[in-house]
Parts: sequence; C-alpha cells; structure tokens
Amino acid sequence: MTGRHPKEEQLPAEERPVADQSFNPRTGSSAAHATSWVASGTTRDSELEAVRACRVRLARLIEPSDTAGLLLLAAMGPETLWRAVVELEAPTPALHSILRQAAHEAAPGARVPDLGARFAAWRARLPVPEDDVEARHARSIGAWTVVPEDPDWPPQLADLGLQQPIVLWGRGDRCLLPALRRSVAVVGSRNASAYGAAVTREISRELAVAGWCVVSGGAYGIDAVAHGAALEAGPERGATTAVLACGVDRFYPAANAELLARTCERGLVLSEVPLGCAPTRYRFLQRNRLIAALTRATVVTEAAWRSGALNTARHAAGLSRDVAAVPGDVLVGGSAGCHRLIRDDNAVLVGSGSEVLELVGPLGNTAARGQEERRAQTSHRATDGLDPHLLRLFDALPLHRDADPSHLCRVSGLSPAQVLTGLVSLQERGLATDSLLGWRRVGSDHGRTIRGDSGTRP
Repeated sequence: MTGRHPKEEQLPAEERPVADQSFNPRTGSSAAHATSWVASGTTRDSELEAVRACRVRLARLIEPSDTAGLLLLAAMGPETLWRAVVELEAPTPALHSILRQAAHEAAPGARVPDLGARFAAWRARLPVPEDDVEARHARSIGAWTVVPEDPDWPPQLADLGLQQPIVLWGRGDRCLLPALRRSVAVVGSRNASAYGAAVTREISRELAVAGWCVVSGGAYGIDAVAHGAALEAGPERGATTAVLACGVDRFYPAANAELLARTCERGLVLSEVPLGCAPTRYRFLQRNRLIAALTRATVVTEAAWRSGALNTARHAAGLSRDVAAVPGDVLVGGSAGCHRLIRDDNAVLVGSGSEVLELVGPLGNTAARGQEERRAQTSHRATDGLDPHLLRLFDALPLHRDADPSHLCRVSGLSPAQVLTGLVSLQERGLATDSLLGWRRVGSDHGRTIRGDSGTRP
C-alpha cells in the first residue's frame, strides 16, 4: 500500500498530486489546499475549494474597506496572499513592491497604504477557525459561500472593482442568485412614519407582483416593511433578499428574526461578514454598497437628512444605477433626505411602484401608463377639452340665478351669435340649462341638471 488515494494510483506518475513543501502546517488548511495538481482540468473542483477556503480565511482578517489587503488580493490571488500572511512575521520588500505597483495601477499618484501596520493587524486576528469547524457550523444553519471564481457569483458585483467582496455567505436557495439581476433596492429610515410605511408597502408589492426581487437591509422601519410586503405579494420563491451587516448565522435586529427566517425560506439572506460576526456602524455603511451594486435601481421611500439610506443612494449613483426617491411632507424632517436627493438631481421623483417599473424597464415601456389613465379618469373635469370661447362663456354663466344672452355677451365679451351657438353646445355637454328666465350653469347644488323639471322652454 502506498497510502495514496485509489484514484491517484490510477494516474501516471507525472499527473499525481505533488506535495507543496513550502506550505506552513500552522495555516490549518485542508488536504485539498496542501496539494496542487499538475494535470490541468483533473481536479478543477478541488482547486476551486482551495481558493474558497483561502478567501473565507482572508475575510476574517481583511475588512471590506482595507485597501492594502484588497490590492494585494487582486495582485497575488487568495492562496498566495494567505500563505504570505501566515508564514511571514512582517512584510518583505517584495510584498511592499507588489503593493506599490498595484496601488499605482489602481490610482496613479494615490498614497500607498502602510503595509506594515496592516500586516500586523491581519496577523493579530490569527488563528482563524479551522476549515472543518467553519464548514460544520455553516451546514448546521444551511449556510453556503459563493466566491468570484464560482459560476453563479453575481456578475454585477464586478462593478465595485477593488471594493468587490472577498466572499459572500448566504442562506436560502442558492439557485435564486441569478434572480438578483432583476432586482430593485427599497431602502429608507429605521424610524418610518405611517406615510413612509404605506408608500413602501405599495411600491414593494407592485415590484414583487411584476416579478422583481425587492432587496433591502433587514433593519427596522422601511427595510422590514419592504421585505414583508414582497413576501406577501410576490412569488413563492425569490420575492426578496436581505443583505446583512453581520454574519448570516445571527439575525439582527432580533425583533426581525421571524421576518428574516421567512426570507431565508422564500428568498435569500446574504452577507460579506463571516459567520459569528456582530454588526457595527462601519459594517452597515460598507453593506450599503452591496445593496446598491446587486440591484438595478435604488428607491429611497423615506429618509431624514442624515439617513444611512442616502449612503446607499450615493453608492448606486456612483455605480451608474438608477436612483429614485419618494417626496414627503416638507414640514416634517422625515423626508428631508429624499427631497435633498431630488433637489440635487441625484434621484428621479417617483410616487408608485409602476413609476419605479417604468424607470427600470426598457426604453418605451408602459408600466406607468395604466396608473396615469386611472389618475386622468379620477381627475377629469367636465370643462376639460372646451375651446377658449366656450370656456369663457361657461365662466360667465351664473350658478344660482338665470341670465339672458345679452348679459352673457357683456360678461364674456363674445358676440351674440357666438353666445347663442355656445349655449347650445354647453347644453349638449350637460354644462348649461335654460329656463323662461334665461340660462345658468349646471354643476352646483342649485343648478338644474335635468331638462323639463323646472319649466324649461320647448
């Protein structure tokens, strides 16, 4: 017996896995990571899992806003960077050179981060949990990871460039990830008013019914209303997605645990923060860029002047995503942030889900046409469509008494022929009625609306 796996014995000697002698056992990596395959394509899955394992470990060391770590990750790859962090006591001149070159390519002239300080900070977080411990915990809650090397990694996250997540943890049906290409973020204040909750509910329901995934942050207020409305009105699967600022194994806030559990059952819960990590203020702000990048548009339904939802809107605008805002009461500060977005020309004013659908749909779509027709019907006036002469004559007609044609000529400034012809036209439209004493306008409680009830002339 050689001690090799049976499948290895079947391979030619030149295609068998070769032990990586430079790998430090202190890393706690799996056996798949401790070997590299010479034959290309033979163990693509194991290579992907090795990359995944390194990304999961690095996510526990490098924060999403850590420019030095992200630059080195892009330049060196996850496996090489992981080995450098665990095997070196301090960054070598070669690492400094790689960072300088990567920083110059990313932003010429920008200040190069202090690698010595960042390297010490990363090593201070060692050791990370063992791979099998992390895997068992993930399986126990039905969690999974998706990395940029996976075929189902959301491609829209590439728009973040260097700020793309190292890895995403998720709960729910992973097959729903492609549905995020057809999604809209609905965000707003945690301290939502009755008005804000009502308009959020209407917009989220219309989006979900139309087959769009509603994405929000799972927080109190507007976020919770958006998730709940999408779950109520949307399809059985993929109606909503929550992006958390903590690990997906701890639902925050606790009061929304039941809502987030239902989101897991019928949608997705995502986070770039490792399992077990608590939410912090800076993680909420970092999380907002993911909400903006994952979605086609961001709708702010209610936000105060300093609301975190404005941060999401700014990220969306920076990524060339559509931004919309719902106006509110100008005398109350609850919508001051929305007014700010609209005034600064950073957002399109919307008031309904159909208007949001019109914004995110293809050019020439008619999503809002039905609502516009309904509004036109409810706001239609009997005088709409009158030519200027008829409108002047209608305005000259008294409401509570009769007037003869000569009086109407003086008041309206029209000729006798125009008045007589116009009175007949207004009568045919149901806007005027005549009697033995003259003519009056129809439409008041005192006006006559049915000919013959008050002795009209034949």
